[in-house]
Amino acid sequence: MLGGAIVVKNVVAPETAATKTNTSGNIPATMRRVSLSIDGATHDVIVDNRESLWETMNFQLGLSNSNLGCDRAQCGACAVLVDGKPMNSCTVLSARLGRGQKITTVASLPTGPGINELHPVQRAFWLDGGFQCGICTRGFIMSTVALLTVTPKPTVPQIQEALAGNICRCGEYAKIYTAVNTAAAEMRGETVTHLAKAITVNATGVVEASPTAAGVSKEFTFDPPLGTIEDFDPFAEQLKKKDGILGVSGSERTITVKWDPAKLDETKVRQTLKDLGHGVK
Repeated sequence: MLGGAIVVKNVVAPETAATKTNTSGNIPATMRRVSLSIDGATHDVIVDNRESLWETMNFQLGLSNSNLGCDRAQCGACAVLVDGKPMNSCTVLSARLGRGQKITTVASLPTGPGINELHPVQRAFWLDGGFQCGICTRGFIMSTVALLTVTPKPTVPQIQEALAGNICRCGEYAKIYTAVNTAAAEMRGETVTHLAKAITVNATGVVEASPTAAGVSKEFTFDPPLGTIEDFDPFAEQLKKKDGILGVSGSERTITVKWDPAKLDETKVRQTLKDLGHGVK
């Protein structure tokens, strides 16, 4: 005892196989040293055998390239591509991916800033409204990229099968399907027009604003309302095919119609809506 203080001598416990820092590179049996190829970059990391790819990307590498939804491989929000096939990054183990597999996330799809540099699938989901809250969007985009890579002109059953592992809790399936078909057409080299933003992509890939025709717009109230918001898009698509209709937007309660006054007036628009099965006040 010196000056009233108790001096305790530090005792260092002997090193064991479990606690020893081994300069030869040995690691515990519960860990793995892996080399992950993510979006063309190689990441050398040590991972727990139970660690998911999503955990490694977010917690070790700081890559926020996929959204975590259910964390149980049920919703598909965290989907990435592994050698071109969609997989849920919340459950695929990082320890099993250090064998040369190519991991692709949504971050590698655009070629630069701006709408022109977006991948056709990204552009379609954005401009055709194939999202709402956005939690599921990255997973849907990656599953769509995988589908269109092998099936350039998918049928509706093929789209349903390819996206069966992805869930949109907001219920934007009609617009998601529209986005998939529009992206497929653009990837085939066709000129497409995106519904939501009046944007046209031509055969050379240049994005340009579509010309807007002068017209008359009016909001109507459905009488009675549609059953759900999901009923609106199919109805709107039917209406858009009618001669003189320039634009349609709305919800299960209201609909805003833009028409060419040289071809239609309000009375004819009301009659058209009624003929299609949904009258308005």
